[in-house]
Parts: sequence; structure tokens; C-alpha cells
Amino acid sequence: MPPHRARRIPEATVARLPVYLQILVEQAEAGTDSISSDGLAELAGVNAAKVRKDLSYLGSYGTRGVGYEVEYLAFQMSRELGLTHDWPVA
Repeated sequence: MPPHRARRIPEATVARLPVYLQILVEQAEAGTDSISSDGLAELAGVNAAKVRKDLSYLGSYGTRGVGYEVEYLAFQMSRELGLTHDWPVA
């Protein structure tokens, strides 16, 4: 099991992930290649430290001074949220 999966992700973080994902999808559609934690925080209405802490639960996807690659982070977040495959329901 990868080390980042061993930690339990707080419910408040899980609640913010779809907000971040929606912002990332919108930024990708607008042609944005990368986004800083400050930029993502401003769009999400939280502070940058909270964004960095939330994303740290998913792994290390950002580059200091550069930010996050929008499409890659959106994919990783979708994967963590279970949105990249179909789930059987009854």
C-alpha cells in the first residue's frame, strides 16, 4: 500500500476535493497549464496553506515555485475520488 494511502484523509478535506477538482477542470478548459496553491486557494475560497495540506494527503504533485500541473492534478484527484472507473450499483 502506498504511504499516502495509509493516512486517513479528514472528512473536511474530502469535502473540499470536489471543489478543487471542479476548479481544475474549469482551468484546464480555459487552457491553463499550471496553477499555484495561492491561485487554487483564491478560487476555492480557502487559504493556500489549507490547499497544500489537503493536496498533501493525495501525494506530492506540486513543484515549489511552479505550482501544480492542472490536468495531471485533476486526473490524480479524480482517481483518488474514484471517478476514473465505473462502480457497480444495485
